[in-house]
Amino acid sequence: MPLARPRSLDPYSSNTPHLVAIVDTNVLLTSIDNDCRNAGRRSRLLLMSDCGDVVLYAADHVLDELYEHLPRIAKSSPVPLDTLRAYFEAEYLPVLRFVTVSETDAPDPQVLAITDPDDVPTGRLAKLIAPCVVFSDDIHLKRPGFAPKRWLDMAKAAVDVTDGHQGQVALMNAAVLPVRGVAGLLSFAGRKANVSPWILGGLVLGAGALLLQKPERRKAAAEVANKIFEGVSYEFAEAMAKEQRGVEQLRKVVLGAPSQPTLRQRIAIVLARQNEPLLAAEVHDLIQARFPEGPGASIKDVRCALDEGTEFVRVQRYRWQLGREVAPRVL
Repeated sequence: MPLARPRSLDPYSSNTPHLVAIVDTNVLLTSIDNDCRNAGRRSRLLLMSDCGDVVLYAADHVLDELYEHLPRIAKSSPVPLDTLRAYFEAEYLPVLRFVTVSETDAPDPQVLAITDPDDVPTGRLAKLIAPCVVFSDDIHLKRPGFAPKRWLDMAKAAVDVTDGHQGQVALMNAAVLPVRGVAGLLSFAGRKANVSPWILGGLVLGAGALLLQKPERRKAAAEVANKIFEGVSYEFAEAMAKEQRGVEQLRKVVLGAPSQPTLRQRIAIVLARQNEPLLAAEVHDLIQARFPEGPGASIKDVRCALDEGTEFVRVQRYRWQLGREVAPRVL
């Protein structure tokens, strides 16, 4: 059963992920060091990505910078380099997709305003898959409006969105699973006894009716049911409110979608919001659905753009995704 969603942050996400985010080197280094200094702690970047509600991307150069700068972090940290590196590779690499960003689109004024060349690929990636949030503490990405002033506050908002949504899912499952469990038990018992589950169900209901014939028993059962309903309703409302608060905070810093996206941008926007690789035909169909007023593109056009775009990675022979997962480097 689909949940009633708050007004969406992302018009191109129909289910999960609910938010597409880009991370920069400095926030990753800070998060890795803080996690390792506080054993058992998980950064907001990890928490937001735990359930797939938020997917994290990074430009290719971020991976090189991480391996380059981890030794510098280790010099000022009580945590040894081997531990920092092992933690990064075990916890962060699996949730990150790295993207090789090309320069085929026309120059963008906001990207041109980035004064540090090292940050330009992150700006290009953001423009490619927007709407998205950029988590960075770099002034060169803050000044042109790519990154929020306080990335940790926005990371907390993203965690609120995922916590609120997952809380609603958990409560709905808790309400539905007992019913499914009873139905499964009746079905199992019916097969064992060679009796219709409907007959067993009738017997159970009949026994329940007999037990509740006395007024005091009916009153006690109603009070228990009412308390359970009130408790679940309160928790569900709290989870929805938490998600909504996160959405409203993030709405202030989401980088807006392009008004006239190119075919390459449309493909990237579609693929960035998928948890599984897609066939070219599936990408084409999603483009048609997500951009009904955009310029037409044939399946052949889509295949050519996928083949030519450095951002798009072929997996499983005929399927495509945005960016790539990376294995730990061998020393």
